[in-house]
Amino acid sequence: MKKLKQDRALLVGLNFNNETNTEYYLNELEKLAEAVGIKTVDKIIQNAKSISPKFYIGSGKVLEIKHMIDILDISVVIFDDPLSPAQLNNLEKTLDVQVIDRSFLILSIFAERARSKASVLEVSLAQKLYMLPRLTGITNALSRQGGGTYNAKGPGETKLELDRRRILNDISKIKTELEKIRAEKATAKKQRLKNKIPIVALVGYTNVGKSSLMNSLSRILDYKDEDVFEEDMLFATLETKTRRLQKNNQPPFILIDTVGFVSKLPHELIASFESTLSDVLDSDLILHVADGAYFNQAHIDTTKMILQNIGASDIDRILVLTKKEISPYTPHINEDFIFVSNRTNENLDTLIDAIYGHIYKDMRLYLLKIPFNESSLITNLKNNHKILETSYGEDGTNLKVILPIEVAKKYQKYQIKKDQKLIN
Repeated sequence: MKKLKQDRALLVGLNFNNETNTEYYLNELEKLAEAVGIKTVDKIIQNAKSISPKFYIGSGKVLEIKHMIDILDISVVIFDDPLSPAQLNNLEKTLDVQVIDRSFLILSIFAERARSKASVLEVSLAQKLYMLPRLTGITNALSRQGGGTYNAKGPGETKLELDRRRILNDISKIKTELEKIRAEKATAKKQRLKNKIPIVALVGYTNVGKSSLMNSLSRILDYKDEDVFEEDMLFATLETKTRRLQKNNQPPFILIDTVGFVSKLPHELIASFESTLSDVLDSDLILHVADGAYFNQAHIDTTKMILQNIGASDIDRILVLTKKEISPYTPHINEDFIFVSNRTNENLDTLIDAIYGHIYKDMRLYLLKIPFNESSLITNLKNNHKILETSYGEDGTNLKVILPIEVAKKYQKYQIKKDQKLIN
């Protein structure tokens, strides 16, 4: 079988109004391209005070790129920012190679990584939402596919209308399917709320060690199932992983590993990933994970911005830095954090204590004795609170139960032992 030639890319960034992170964004764009097998041959940055409606960059820079395409044997030009339909069309006509933008690249990676039914549907929806407005202005490319005339219209225009109707129909079908999945998740959520088990969500930039942290916490807390997938690559997995973890005789919590974030995440993706991102919104605590060895404040800022965009900025948050064992120094950050090592387990006990301190901060552990003739109280406790142990004595039922401090006042006369903090 003939081996396919690897795509060779030229990356293009616009330094608009003295943007300070343009070079960093292009380096990240190179890693995104690598994730789908595209080799970056060169990068180019234009400094500009305005954006060209025709080409996004200046016409002189477009001619420079065309010259580079011929010399470097470039097969695809990738822009770091979203391009309008007109800009895409004008660039492809002038450069005569494939032109894509960062959003398209990220969506392509997500499409390759999606495995579960929900993530496949969500990525497909995001792709179609991205494509729909960009159908305008590409009639020349469509016309080259051949065809005839329909109602005295050109073949490209006819194909364009057919594509638009098909995509709109597909969007409607996908949304219906996703609503079914979200309804199922809502049922599971009601059960979790009924059981009063707090949810802790791992969030952060892609490839900073979230899955490794989940595996480390799972091993320390004796979770018996297999580890979640770890690999040094962007968006190694899109699947939400869930673990029910518990420290000794303490109450349990649900740990959720969510999809990683990245700079300039397409808004279509955020809109479509409602099912996945809802896990973050439902959480009682967010573990914001960042790479401590190769620290980048932009990663933290990006994650905070996305959390704000999805309405999760008010949820309690602990900043967790990873890779302490290889970090040459402790990063200077203007907020509290816990620096851990997933290899040596350093400070993971501190993190576990901090988790319990947050999710059960208004809770206490009580030992109650409920008389046999007041069994309705036991029913109420079972329906609304977390009972850890039940035993039976001669004069009543002994319960070890977790209660909010205010609720516990109603059961004060049944207490047979002073309340205990969940973290000693």
